[in-house]
Amino acid sequence: MGFKLACRDLDAKSACPYVARSETMEELQAELTKHAKTVHSYTDEQLKDPKMMEAVKAAVKQE
Repeated sequence: MGFKLACRDLDAKSACPYVARSETMEELQAELTKHAKTVHSYTDEQLKDPKMMEAVKAAVKQE
C-alpha cells in the first residue's frame, strides 16, 4: 500500500497538476518538499509550520 498527495488536495483552486506517490510517508514527504520548494517557492520555515504539516497529513491518501 502506498501514499499519494496532489497539489489540488491542498488547494482546490490550484492549477498545479503535480501528484506525488510513494511507498512510505518519508519518501512522500521528501518528494512533496522538493516540489514545494522548486515549483512553488516555499521555504523550509513555511513547510515546517505546524498548520502546513497538519494540512499535508490530512490530505494524504492511501492507495
